[in-house]
Amino acid sequence: MSKIVSLQDTGRMWKEFHILEIGFDNNDTGTVLAKSTTPSYKVGDEVKYTKNDRGGIKIQRDEADFANNNYSSTGKSDKSDQIARSVVFKGAIDLVSSNAISVKDIAAFVEKHLPIVTGEPAKGESYDNHFNDSEPF
Repeated sequence: MSKIVSLQDTGRMWKEFHILEIGFDNNDTGTVLAKSTTPSYKVGDEVKYTKNDRGGIKIQRDEADFANNNYSSTGKSDKSDQIARSVVFKGAIDLVSSNAISVKDIAAFVEKHLPIVTGEPAKGESYDNHFNDSEPF
């Protein structure tokens, strides 16, 4: 891995990408394409990269970056939890607007129905009444 020692916008564009000049601590330099003038990597970062024969550099993303940004498939991300909560909250708002529940009942509705959307085990009074584990079939 090499440390980035310089990263500067050239002011030029290629299609929708900014062309940046990049330098590493091993004295290797080249150009890199980025969607913005402030890419996810910065001076001081240790990165892996490949360089083509024309001086174009491609930064290789580290697997740890994906784990830290909740891109891992093994765990739930905060973003998916927020989306699930928003879906249930929107359902509660729709029920309030149709006078099916009161505004005061929104929080209880979200807490009761959120497990259905997130795939957690069912719980609550209705579940307990219908699926009593102590009684055989």
